[in-house]
Amino acid sequence: MISVGAVTEYDGDIAEAMGKLRQQLSARHDGSAISRELIEEIIESPYHDILIATDDDKVVGMTIVSIVMATLDRNVYMEDLVVDAECRGKGAGGALLDAVKDWGRAHGCRRLEFTSSSREKKEGAKGFYESHGAEVRETNAFRAELND
Repeated sequence: MISVGAVTEYDGDIAEAMGKLRQQLSARHDGSAISRELIEEIIESPYHDILIATDDDKVVGMTIVSIVMATLDRNVYMEDLVVDAECRGKGAGGALLDAVKDWGRAHGCRRLEFTSSSREKKEGAKGFYESHGAEVRETNAFRAELND
């Protein structure tokens, strides 16, 4: 049975599982464990959380949620939603997305915002999000690197 909860303390096994999941999102990540420092920083922040989906105590999915403040309200931003390829289609993604929405409501957020790659290999993600009530917005997406 799939369950979703927030990570409340550093756990090396969870850090390892997160690294392997993150690699499924981007080949730029080598699959190594997510750093203890980053996990603890997210845990300590009142504006962020790591949500993990487990099935029989095995981590099968994750996402990072953050509160984004705006001039008129606050929104929840979702980053890195991923379910292990071997576990897709079993409800973990939907459970994570529902947990993100609940987390946002509990934190006084008005809406959920996120991006998903437009690459062809992510077409399944687009269909998943649309089937869960999300809509593609007509917008320009920008990114600027902050390193020198």
